[in-house]
Amino acid sequence: MAIKFDDWQDVKVAFEVARLGTLTAAAEALNVHHSTVLRRINSLEKNLDTRLFHRHARGYKVTEIGAKLFATAQTIDTSLEQLHNDIAAADSTLRGSLLLTTVSGFIDVMGDVCEQFQALHPQVQLEVILEQKRLRLDHGQAHIALRAGPKPDEGDYIAQHLAKLTSGLYANKRYIAKHGMPKSLSDLSQHNFVSGVAGYNARVPYFAWADENIPASQIKLRVSETAEATRAIIKGLGIGGLQYDVAAQYSDLIPVLHGELSWPTDVWLVTHHLVHRTAKVQAFAGLLKAHFNKPQTLK
Repeated sequence: MAIKFDDWQDVKVAFEVARLGTLTAAAEALNVHHSTVLRRINSLEKNLDTRLFHRHARGYKVTEIGAKLFATAQTIDTSLEQLHNDIAAADSTLRGSLLLTTVSGFIDVMGDVCEQFQALHPQVQLEVILEQKRLRLDHGQAHIALRAGPKPDEGDYIAQHLAKLTSGLYANKRYIAKHGMPKSLSDLSQHNFVSGVAGYNARVPYFAWADENIPASQIKLRVSETAEATRAIIKGLGIGGLQYDVAAQYSDLIPVLHGELSWPTDVWLVTHHLVHRTAKVQAFAGLLKAHFNKPQTLK
């Protein structure tokens, strides 16, 4: 029977436990939670249908079959480190493509950063991949990921906190002129809303709030992309949630009940350790950090 690895990251985590001897030491080295290390070891042993460690009160000791696996892992780790050095040497100049993965609405938030990057580094082609599913940075599917929500904890990824962005309710002036301005939370029962399609953009706090608090009959439009939700609100199709900085770009939008409702979201810059220090990644990351270091515009 062929051996099947569902996730090579399990091998990396188990290798760190074998190298350091305890779950705690491995978790600290990988900058992940203790429970993540334990979960990945259990997953690997289940997939291989064998025990890789003897558990002792003082730590973890590899079994005979575990020693064979981790000897191979050591060879792979050494090869990856050499690859890292080769990549860094080959990518010391700012040219070629830089791949970013994020979700819909990126340009609304990051247009200024893209413009600055183009002006500073005209030989780099910026490619933005809009995907609901998370692309694998360790497979080379992207160089940089912008992610919202809890801190990513994949072992070989470097996650840096960029900002806490806040969203609130907004409506177009035409909508308010036609339907009136809600004065309280109870007034929302008289209004139309824009929200998300079930199963898409589950990490958008406003969409989750709307599903829990607004009757389905009042959600007159659902979209699968946050950028289309923004356009629908701008067009006056209903009240909806927008990030403060995005809403500030449109003079026809009016805040609705900002004193009562807001949704903060953490945003993370995520890179893989093999490309983290390459020139292109560092150049774009520097502009991202400078951009998010500015306070949000509250309209």
